[in-house]
Amino acid sequence: MPLGTIHWIPHKSGKRGKPYNLTSGRFRLFILIFALFFTGLATLFFQIGRENGSRKVSADGKRELILLRGEVYQLSIRVRDLTMDLEKISIREEQILVAGAGLNLDFSDLLHKDDTPVEPIGTDIFRYIDDLEMEVLLAERLASAELMAYDSLVNFFIERKSELAQIPTIWPVDGIFVSDFGPRIDPFTGAVRYHKGIDLACVSGTPIYTPADGVVVFGGWTGGWGLNIVVRHTEHVSTRYAHCSSLCSVVGQRVMRGDLIARVGSTGRSVAPHLHYEVLIDGVQVDPEDYIIREGPHAAVF
Repeated sequence: MPLGTIHWIPHKSGKRGKPYNLTSGRFRLFILIFALFFTGLATLFFQIGRENGSRKVSADGKRELILLRGEVYQLSIRVRDLTMDLEKISIREEQILVAGAGLNLDFSDLLHKDDTPVEPIGTDIFRYIDDLEMEVLLAERLASAELMAYDSLVNFFIERKSELAQIPTIWPVDGIFVSDFGPRIDPFTGAVRYHKGIDLACVSGTPIYTPADGVVVFGGWTGGWGLNIVVRHTEHVSTRYAHCSSLCSVVGQRVMRGDLIARVGSTGRSVAPHLHYEVLIDGVQVDPEDYIIREGPHAAVF
């Protein structure tokens, strides 16, 4: 059924107009085409907006990644500095113990042992970094406090340098340890006998150095000790060096730690060249290893 007629009138006078009959079917088709056109246009604009939004999200993600990398880099620098401080503490600890004149104390049980597993980062990485940063801050303060404590301890030892220098803390010779302090099988009789020192096997003529400052109070022959020398370090502490081949110091001579005082031999009751080394407290022999400072669990400082 026709709804009306549309006349097409051209602008040019030479052309004739043309009438168009507008029916209900044609009108519905026109409305459908118009709706499809605007739907497609709206879809196009939505897609363009979505792509722009994705680009913005991507840019924001890159920006956050850059910030995150910066945070991790700064944190790695602080961890490196903290590690260096802890290494300084370890070095100073060894230096202090070496300077501490043979106390040979084991502080390993005093160290805090944390067996708690490290928590995973999870989804909130920034919160994890904040927690990690707080832990690093606490560790930094602890390391700084430890450095101050060790500096105070160093000053304490420096003030008592003269006292520490009189304690026998180093091996008197560079030799092979062959017999320790205490009960052992006597090489001459085969019976159990209490050994009142330690034996260090060396080539005959090996230099013997005093392990601490002191004064030579005896040098000469004494029974089974053979040619031996005694150095008094303090009012209570003395050391003896037996089976020497020759003496390089005289009675009354003041010696310093590391000075040459005699040479290894095999005089007296001896089966081969070696040094029999004793530490005496108020005239009673004690284990010399209680005073020798070591670099590690077994190595000795010569």
